[in-house]
Amino acid sequence: MSRTVDLSVPRWVRILFVFFLLGGAFVTGTAALLDITVETLGLAENAYMSSLALSVFAYLVVCAVWFARTTDTDGGSVWSAIPDSQYTGQHAESGGIARKEQEDAIRELQESEE
Repeated sequence: MSRTVDLSVPRWVRILFVFFLLGGAFVTGTAALLDITVETLGLAENAYMSSLALSVFAYLVVCAVWFARTTDTDGGSVWSAIPDSQYTGQHAESGGIARKEQEDAIRELQESEE
């Protein structure tokens, strides 16, 4: 009798971890570059705090845009981006044939109701 232990981490924990790692690198790097640029141009001295605030804001905007683009709000699917003519061609192996048959069946039902 063998026993196994599941040590996998939930997906949301991995995503959160990556966002903190990437976010930290993006925010600190961008803030440092902005501070160097501002000081080099002579616009201000010790502008790191304002650069840091701007970097945090930019990262939050990037995250919000990513979330809005990846969240399915209109009820569509991946297949919405693929033209119907490619279901049996380029995308046949990834389920295009089944998708075409499903859409044809739905069209037939809608036409028979009218």
